[in-house]
Amino acid sequence: MTTAVRERQFTGWHMLASLIAFFGVIIGVNLTLAYFANSTWSGLVVANGYVASQSFGDDLAKAKAQDALGWTVGMSHTGDRVRFTFLDAQQNKITGLSLTGKLRRTVSDQFDAQLTFSDIGAGAYSAPAKLAPGLWEIEVDAAGDGVADYHKIFRFVVKG
Repeated sequence: MTTAVRERQFTGWHMLASLIAFFGVIIGVNLTLAYFANSTWSGLVVANGYVASQSFGDDLAKAKAQDALGWTVGMSHTGDRVRFTFLDAQQNKITGLSLTGKLRRTVSDQFDAQLTFSDIGAGAYSAPAKLAPGLWEIEVDAAGDGVADYHKIFRFVVKG
C-alpha cells in the first residue's frame, strides 16, 4: 500500500498573504521609528547647521574661557519663579550681574518667553515665569562690569 503525496502549489492566495505580511512588517517598523523619532525630538537648536558651524571654533574658545572662570551656577524653580545663584571659583557670591533668559518648552515654541532677572541680593537673581508641568529649557546670559560674559542652557522638569 502506497500513499500518494500530493504536491502543494503556491497559489494566488499564498502570494497575497506573502505581500500583506511583507508590507505589514515594513509599515509597522516605519510607524514605530516615526513614533520614537517624534516623541524624542527635543527641538531645533539652529536653523542652519552649516552657518552655525562656521563659528564653532569661536564658540569652543568662549566655552573654555567660561569653564576656566570656575563659576558655580545654581538654578531652582517654583511654579511661578525661576532663580539663579552665581558663585565664583572661591565660592564668593557674584553680584551686580545683568541677567536675561529665554525660557522655552523643548517640544513647542508656544510657551517661549523672554525673562529679565532682578538682583535679589547675595548673588541670587530671580524672574517671574509661568511653568506648567513638563520639560523646560532656559538659556541664560549674564554680563557685568569687570566679569566675563556667561552663557549656559539649563534643562529642568516641572512635576505636576
